[in-house]
Amino acid sequence: MAVLYHLASSRSQSWLSARASSTAALLSVGAFLGRIIIAGLVLVGIHFFTPLDVLAVAVAFVVLFTVLNGYTLYRFAKKGNGPGVSSQVLP
Repeated sequence: MAVLYHLASSRSQSWLSARASSTAALLSVGAFLGRIIIAGLVLVGIHFFTPLDVLAVAVAFVVLFTVLNGYTLYRFAKKGNGPGVSSQVLP
C-alpha cells in the first residue's frame, strides 16, 4: 500500500508540475487529499474485512512511505539537477 501511495504521489506531482504551473499548489493539495481519502478507505476495509490490527498497518505504512521518500530525496540530491551538456558553454 505504501509503495503504491509513493508511486501515485510521485506521478501526480510530476504530472502536475509539467502541466499546471500556476495552479500546481492547489492541485497538489487536492491530489494529496484524494490520496489520503483512498488510503483511509483502504484502512477501513482492512479493519472490517481482515483480522489485521489497523494501528500496526498504519504505522507500517507511515514508516515505509517515509523510507521511500527519504530514498527518493537522496537519489535526487546525489544526482543533482544541473544544466545538461547541450546547455553548457563550449570553451
